[in-house]
Amino acid sequence: MYLLLLVTWVLLFGHCSTPSRTIQEYQDQIGDTPFDPSRDNPEYTLCDSTNVLHKRAYIQYTGGIKAMEEELFANYEYQPSYSTFSGTFIIRFVVNCRNEAGRYRMQILDEKFQKTTAPKNLVTHILSISKNLNKWNHAVYKGKDHDGYRFITIKMENGQLIKK
Repeated sequence: MYLLLLVTWVLLFGHCSTPSRTIQEYQDQIGDTPFDPSRDNPEYTLCDSTNVLHKRAYIQYTGGIKAMEEELFANYEYQPSYSTFSGTFIIRFVVNCRNEAGRYRMQILDEKFQKTTAPKNLVTHILSISKNLNKWNHAVYKGKDHDGYRFITIKMENGQLIKK
């Protein structure tokens, strides 16, 4: 009798539901950077687009951070119009297994790390000197060559590059 009552109660009042999953969309994904024909070189290819490494520490620059920084400073040409900008450029890109960099994406942050803008000619210049850094060494992980993501940050104050 009790079993019949329990089954009836479950059928009438109880219900099973699966919890709903909320899908979140993030404007600035940190995940893969898909090819964008409007800004990426169509000749730049990955060695294995299905297995791009997200361990940026495995991608090194010949001569280290110091050599990269020296190149950035040597190629930076200050313009008076840059003086209005203080903040940080974060440039993310992929280094393929042939030591070639591509698929550059940039975020610009103000001094409080909020998204902001910079003079267009400064943005173009920073991106250009970043793309000219060409001494990348691709990731080797567990004995295998990999394509991998890397980023660099460039900090500026009143249009001048700041050493880290």
